[in-house]
Amino acid sequence: MREQIHPMPLSVKGRIMVALIASGLLSIWILAIYAYVILPQEIPAHFGFNGEPTRYGDKLEFLVLPAAFSIAPISFLLLTKYRFTLINKHPYLINLPAFFTYISKIREERRGWWVNKYFEAMLCLGFVLTLSLLIIEFGIFLGTIYGKLPAWFTPFSLTLPIWLILPFIFYLRKMSSKLKEEAEHVSK
Repeated sequence: MREQIHPMPLSVKGRIMVALIASGLLSIWILAIYAYVILPQEIPAHFGFNGEPTRYGDKLEFLVLPAAFSIAPISFLLLTKYRFTLINKHPYLINLPAFFTYISKIREERRGWWVNKYFEAMLCLGFVLTLSLLIIEFGIFLGTIYGKLPAWFTPFSLTLPIWLILPFIFYLRKMSSKLKEEAEHVSK
């Protein structure tokens, strides 16, 4: 049976990331409600690849954005809140092989710190994603006002997965190497 990792509170950095994600989530909803209040009843509801509207609809459709965009930030916040439950009771849900290979080899009092370190990285990803969703929503808002999406919208949206995920993966690899070093140092 796997040893339990004892919970510990997030660091200041982690708490700041939680606050930033929550603020970003709130901003997504504020922008949507503001748009709903000021937009005419009929708005561009869908845009083509070239940024031109391809369908018009009721402004209520604009409120679908914050509902859809809220899923990711809320997921990051919930995963962080229940991080030790996930690690201790459902470790198969978190696929971090290097983490699970080395975490049991380090001192018990450092295990919670490492869990928080991994989740702080995830919170940073969550903040950047939340900010990106807010920027996308703002671009769609501008598109509904001006009848065409801004020129930056398509390149930003298409490259988002690349510049969002790749640095995160490299950072996780770097952290896994440090965890391995600590585990090897303890075992000597």
